[in-house]
Amino acid sequence: MKKIFYGISAFLIMLSLGVFSCVSYAYQIKADAQTRRLPKGTKLNLVMADPLSTSSMQAGDMFSARLTHDVRVDGRTVLPSGTLVRGTVEKYKGTARLSRSALLYLTFDHIVTGQGKQLPISAAVCSNFEILDDGAISGGGNYWNELKRNTKKSGHIISKTTKWGIKSGDELFPGGRFLVTPFAAIGGTIGGGVYLVGDSIFDLFRKGHDVIIDQGIVFDIILLEPLDVPLT
Repeated sequence: MKKIFYGISAFLIMLSLGVFSCVSYAYQIKADAQTRRLPKGTKLNLVMADPLSTSSMQAGDMFSARLTHDVRVDGRTVLPSGTLVRGTVEKYKGTARLSRSALLYLTFDHIVTGQGKQLPISAAVCSNFEILDDGAISGGGNYWNELKRNTKKSGHIISKTTKWGIKSGDELFPGGRFLVTPFAAIGGTIGGGVYLVGDSIFDLFRKGHDVIIDQGIVFDIILLEPLDVPLT
């Protein structure tokens, strides 16, 4: 009976030592794993590796981009230029009538380090695109934007024809501008008005613009949460 007792005791002691050794080893690994933190709000400049277009994509499509420059913390490079950043098309809305442009929602999933580690990130596009309050990338434009554009173009037509009247009148005879300019201004006003009304009506039925992100386009993303990057 004593032998059985001593045997069980010896086994428990050896098991305890083994567990202690594993815990110590895990702690040592954790202690040796140095990281550098990129704080929330850090901007990363990327170049697009895969083109995207709302005219041909599907929700869930994956894309990739690469860092255009080294990211340094305390004088040390933690993410070298060329580091891969992967993301997913979260959702999108296609173009619609009334000149409503497409909307694109992107999610950035992870950064791939030089050692092949995938670091989950939370980030959003913050520059080089028309970005709405909810984070969507817009194709740029709606009916009211098109109406403003048409009004501006109409004004250019009137201004251009008026200037033509002044120049042509001066070339015709001294003081001729006072005769020619009013007719040119009236013609420009009529032409500009016809353009404004006609194109604005057409814009009611015209679809807006797709969101197109070409391969090679450069843009910024901003970290929404801190990112801890392990050092080599």
